[in-house]
Amino acid sequence: MKFSQLIVLVTGLALAGAPAAADIGIAPFVGYRMGSSVDIESSGANTKDQIRFKDTASQGLTLNFDLPDAGKQGELYFGRQETSAKLDNGFFAPGTQAIDVTIYQLQFGGLYFPGGKTYGGFASGVLGVTRLEPDDSAFDTHHRAALSLGGGYQFFINEQLRLRLDLRGVYTALDSGGSVFCSGGCELRYRSSGYLQIEAGAGLVLRF
Repeated sequence: MKFSQLIVLVTGLALAGAPAAADIGIAPFVGYRMGSSVDIESSGANTKDQIRFKDTASQGLTLNFDLPDAGKQGELYFGRQETSAKLDNGFFAPGTQAIDVTIYQLQFGGLYFPGGKTYGGFASGVLGVTRLEPDDSAFDTHHRAALSLGGGYQFFINEQLRLRLDLRGVYTALDSGGSVFCSGGCELRYRSSGYLQIEAGAGLVLRF
């Protein structure tokens, strides 16, 4: 199944699972992501290095639906970031120290407003998958489990419109010992169990 088909399927399941009387909110957003480095080593553990993802802009979409309990919502989160992965010292392939990568997240979870309303301060938590897709098809694409926790504030504009500000941590789990982006005879392996990105975002919530 292609990643685009998975997005459509999960969105359909999320909408189908929403209570019939629920209000639904859709919020396109733009943001900025900052990430940590990932420790790697050669397959023989002879050399060690780090992959650093460049801090860049991100964009995406959140979809929310009200749950029966006041102040609680289901949430579907889709995020996308175009960045580059660079090795401090080594090479992904001969002469290639950096590669362009598109990072996708598709996650499902919930949103909680302590005040019991659908605006104001909130906490969020979603779980799903990260797709690490090199722009060069010669390198491998990876899918890994991911978790996002965060919070923010929704400013009330009117019953149909909110301004949403988010700050979230996006943690992607890695298979320590598993291969990194590879081309040809690449023998690099992850030494880290995961990496964390921090995303600050803003978007308009349209409720209907």
